[in-house]
Amino acid sequence: MSNTTISKEEQLKEEAISAAQKLFQQYGFRKTTMEDIAKAMGRGKSTLYYYYKSKDEIFDEVITKEINEVTKKTKNAIEKESTAVDKLKVYLKVSLKTVKTKVNLYKIVKGELLDDFAPINKLVKRYNTNEYLVIKEILLLGIENNEFSSSFKEEIDLLAYSVLSSLRSLAIDMSIEEKFPNWEERLNILGDIMIKGLMK
Repeated sequence: MSNTTISKEEQLKEEAISAAQKLFQQYGFRKTTMEDIAKAMGRGKSTLYYYYKSKDEIFDEVITKEINEVTKKTKNAIEKESTAVDKLKVYLKVSLKTVKTKVNLYKIVKGELLDDFAPINKLVKRYNTNEYLVIKEILLLGIENNEFSSSFKEEIDLLAYSVLSSLRSLAIDMSIEEKFPNWEERLNILGDIMIKGLMK
């Protein structure tokens, strides 16, 4: 396969993902059809089926793209901070704000697409794994720099998972469900309480 062919293939796939992303945001996964995506691309349905077997495959790539964008933005923000404490605070703030800009991923986090779409589960696991690894890295840095108690090192995997689960639950309750006003300020306060628990 020539470089020109590869370039054309990647271009068509990017067109499909971009078109599908907008349609999923506007109409939702269930109401969007392969024909809708092809029309939005300005191409025939047969062209779309040449690259993707189903709408599920396209949705998988859309969510993967959104997950990668959230992870990249969060990591870029974290890298600007020097201490583990500040990195954890930035993670909490930036990751949540970024997720809310990714409409499809946001719906997954809210649970709107979980009920009758089983393939979503693997996407949720992928997203959680990315976030888990970021938190684990921050916690290890904190232990190494004596910001967090070294006693946590033996159970670092469990700790990272627990921190992720706690932050996710707080984020959903406070901002996604919009149960509290000034959720950012309140989330920062609860984040500070969690960080104090990690210290010596």
